[in-house]
Amino acid sequence: MIDHVNAIALTVRDVRKCAEFYRDKLGLTEVQISDDDAYLKFPQKGAPVLAIIGASGLAKELPPDRIRPNERPTQRNYIAVFLEDADRAYEELRKKGVNFLQPPATRPGGQRYAFFEDPEGNLWEISHFPKG
Repeated sequence: MIDHVNAIALTVRDVRKCAEFYRDKLGLTEVQISDDDAYLKFPQKGAPVLAIIGASGLAKELPPDRIRPNERPTQRNYIAVFLEDADRAYEELRKKGVNFLQPPATRPGGQRYAFFEDPEGNLWEISHFPKG
């Protein structure tokens, strides 16, 4: 079902500072940097994108007690994968006992997404952009 990784997402308090570190110190290519999120490319073609997400913004999408945005350090990083149909994958994985933090939801740009966690609490996001 999941056959590749699209993005590695790190949840941080200071998005700009972290993005500038990855850009300036590690040589990733800036795609977008804002106060809320940043996206950078690795030099290798086909490599996942590095997404840097503000903890306060992520806490609006998931229960704050799962993100703990006011706790230091924030350790709620997650791996995001794009699928053909996140809703279908949600149903299939839920039937297998995967612990989802909420049912699929839609972001303002239309992206459908859901978060699940592994037995250690590491987060994964499955998502897709509906066709049409």
